[in-house]
Amino acid sequence: MDVQTDRLRRDLAFIQGLMEGNQQLSNSPEGMVLNRLLTVMDQVAEENEQLHVRLTELEDYVEAVDEDLNEVELLVYDEPDWGEEEEEDIGFWEVACPECQRPVLVDEEIFEERSEADVMCPRCETVLRVSDEGEVREKGTVSEGDFRNGEVSLPQ
Repeated sequence: MDVQTDRLRRDLAFIQGLMEGNQQLSNSPEGMVLNRLLTVMDQVAEENEQLHVRLTELEDYVEAVDEDLNEVELLVYDEPDWGEEEEEDIGFWEVACPECQRPVLVDEEIFEERSEADVMCPRCETVLRVSDEGEVREKGTVSEGDFRNGEVSLPQ
């Protein structure tokens, strides 16, 4: 029990003892009102004790749930691969265009026959020299006459 609840119970018991000891006051209309007020105050004190017990139980429960949630967070969020999508091998590399910084997809098959290939950025039309190790160099821009058979042909 709480210290304040103990003090409230003692004060109520003291006042009830005074009322019971004074028969004259108990039989008067004022005494009846005071007796009724003491009864109501006793009920309020009892309800206060019950609420205090419930509050303590809820605090313990919330603390236990918080500890369990912390354990779950450690299990879920401390995974080293959490949030990282596994990229499946789809046969293309993604390189950044040095001119516009946009991603450019490069087909892996072009490196089967040679170690470097020219690839055009679809956004800014910059020709990129891409090596089979993923290195990118800018070669220049493309005009309409630079295409032969769907491939870019620039001087080496």
